[in-house]
Amino acid sequence: MLNFTHFKKTSTLALSLSFIMPAIAAENNDKEKYNDVMTVTAHEATKKTGTNTEISEQEIRRDGGTNFGTLMRYQPLISAPGNISGSGSGKSSWDRGGFTGYNIRGLDANRVSIDIDGMPLPIAQGRVNSVGRAGFGTYGIGRDYIDTYMYNKVDIQSGATSVSNANNALGGSVSFQTKTASYYLYPGKTSYFGFQNNYDSTDRSYHQGLTIAGGDDYLNGILVLSRRDGQQGRNHGDSINNYPENWHSNSILAGFGWQMNDEHLLNTTADYNGKTKNSHYDTWDKYGKKIESFDHQRSKNNRFNLAIKDQWKPTNISWIDSLTTQLNYQQTHVYDNTDLKHTSRGNFNTQTHYNTKAYNFITTLLKNYENQKISAGLNAKWSKDESPFYTSAKSQYGRIFPDGDYTKPQADSRSYQLGGFVEDRISFNVNNSNNFYLVPGARAIYQNTKPRHLENMSVTNINSSQLGKQYNGNSDFKILPSMSLMYDITPNMTTYLQYKRGAQMPNQNQLYGSYLAHSQMYVLVGDSNLKTETSDNFELGLKGQPTAGVTLSTAAFYNKYKNFIAYSRYKKNFVGTGNRIVYQSENRDKAYIYGAELSSEFNIGTWFESINGLSARLAIGYNQGKSKSSYLGDKYIEMDTISPLKSIIGLAWDDPNKYYGFALTTTFQKGKKTDGTTRETYNNDGKPIKDSTDDYFRIAGHGIVDLTGYINITKNVKLSGGIYNLTDQKYWDYLSNNKLYKTSNYKYLEMFTAPGRTFQLGMDIDF
Repeated sequence: MLNFTHFKKTSTLALSLSFIMPAIAAENNDKEKYNDVMTVTAHEATKKTGTNTEISEQEIRRDGGTNFGTLMRYQPLISAPGNISGSGSGKSSWDRGGFTGYNIRGLDANRVSIDIDGMPLPIAQGRVNSVGRAGFGTYGIGRDYIDTYMYNKVDIQSGATSVSNANNALGGSVSFQTKTASYYLYPGKTSYFGFQNNYDSTDRSYHQGLTIAGGDDYLNGILVLSRRDGQQGRNHGDSINNYPENWHSNSILAGFGWQMNDEHLLNTTADYNGKTKNSHYDTWDKYGKKIESFDHQRSKNNRFNLAIKDQWKPTNISWIDSLTTQLNYQQTHVYDNTDLKHTSRGNFNTQTHYNTKAYNFITTLLKNYENQKISAGLNAKWSKDESPFYTSAKSQYGRIFPDGDYTKPQADSRSYQLGGFVEDRISFNVNNSNNFYLVPGARAIYQNTKPRHLENMSVTNINSSQLGKQYNGNSDFKILPSMSLMYDITPNMTTYLQYKRGAQMPNQNQLYGSYLAHSQMYVLVGDSNLKTETSDNFELGLKGQPTAGVTLSTAAFYNKYKNFIAYSRYKKNFVGTGNRIVYQSENRDKAYIYGAELSSEFNIGTWFESINGLSARLAIGYNQGKSKSSYLGDKYIEMDTISPLKSIIGLAWDDPNKYYGFALTTTFQKGKKTDGTTRETYNNDGKPIKDSTDDYFRIAGHGIVDLTGYINITKNVKLSGGIYNLTDQKYWDYLSNNKLYKTSNYKYLEMFTAPGRTFQLGMDIDF
């Protein structure tokens, strides 16, 4: 049931934050407030429930969003956890460093959908096959297949995705929209040329980007090129720097738009992103006390995507206003080749791959009828993946595991998903104004996944026929209802209450991962009988323009989860291994997360004409969440994926004539220490689970100050840049480092510090 204590607490916080700052502004603007009530200026986006964030191309440039992580620099409850190459703490020698995915409101990695033009990116790959239980909840291959220069905007849904989102996920979604010619062209402007050149001292990277667009309303095209060259990211350690690496990435996008006739608009886009990296690093044990191997890795990944989209607005079919249909094809390749010099096992080589191929179909119908806005759609996705694996390492336990200590990280698989949704926004007249809305909706999903080529997983002790009894098909069908209520307090200010049912189908890594992969004497396996993770999500929010010069979005939320997938330990006879300790994925945990967030902007010049150009922004995010396993005697323990309280306060000045501008932005984050749990070592023998004795490193709170600015040298040439962490604050990012041990060598701990003072400098040329 809904915990009303938590919901009341966070609701009070959100609503308090909502009214304090606008009230101050309103005192100076009473007359304008009454005028605003008479004029409806709110955009359609303010009429949607839920927390929806848009990051525009201009904001990406303004805030220094040069990569997958810094893109979310100033988001209160969205971040990008990552790892440096060669670290320990559940990381193997041949896992790559980098960002693993996005964390939204306490859920991360594969529980957050990431897509490009509607095509979802491949899942993050767990690393349990290489480090055993120390790798639970960590990822060896992340989801960073992007270059931020290639996109016009990023759309973010926080919390369970809406029924209209074909890429359903429990934690939310991040959708990248590639550049289109129509974004830069308009009547009277039939060509566009843009060039960007910038340097980022964080990783000593240079970037050159080129955008060319041309055409008119009937036929247009765009070409985008991007090249980045960099080195290892910097830390703030006094005694050790990040290990050396160099990397290069290339991205290209080509697309065209064609207004074939009065009814059909066709858009086609092809884009490619590829990155290569060479790195040298040491790999430490998980406790950070000694170095286990000295390694050299050559890695690369690439993604190719083709998208075709047709927007049909029929003139002679009354029950369709518009029908949008798109087809996507995507292919990705990941390859890591690692030479290891192990302190006890000698020299050996390991090669890991993760390759995917996918097709995607989405169609959405819109119809406005009297006081209703009806939307409905269908979607289908087919994908297959494979994970070739090779190692020259010799087995430490040849009698028990004659084929070596590691096998493929997961079986090859094929998956398809069918879905559909319907949603109706019904508006009602209150006091002769359409300002009350009821929004019912539902999504239906069917997913089917099967293993392929099990002979590739066969080992001496077990053949493909025996594997087929352990790993078989998995399918499920879910109906996900949603219900929202909206009320326009004023024409520009809307409050809402919503409920959404969420679902996360098991992925191939959980179903078929880590067969016979082990560390020392135990075995790790997936489970093809896993159930779907589910959630119930409640949100109360307020957003819009409470008064002239103020933009506000705030929400309180409470989410409850069932059937979270994790690994459980058993002692039993397992096919091909005999009586062994076995770790197997299962629907083990339940959890809840609650919190509140606020984002706001204040145009101070609206109230005081003498300082026209002065603005401020305030954002704050708070969440708490606990999980509990099905083990006897277990209790709710704080989830390690819950980020500490974070606030962003900014003050900016933009010259009224837009010749120059600068901003001072401060980010504060509270400290936090991870609570330990013995769930990963519990014997599952009928005795109550014991409390953990693990003592993790406390991530201290911190405050960092960024100074950014720009100057328009001419109408077409702009210089911009920023100094980040202006005060050279030494700190650690909690979500990236929450499993560091307090007893680790301090030299080791310092490797994980965030960068000190860094800068960016860039030039933009636009015609």
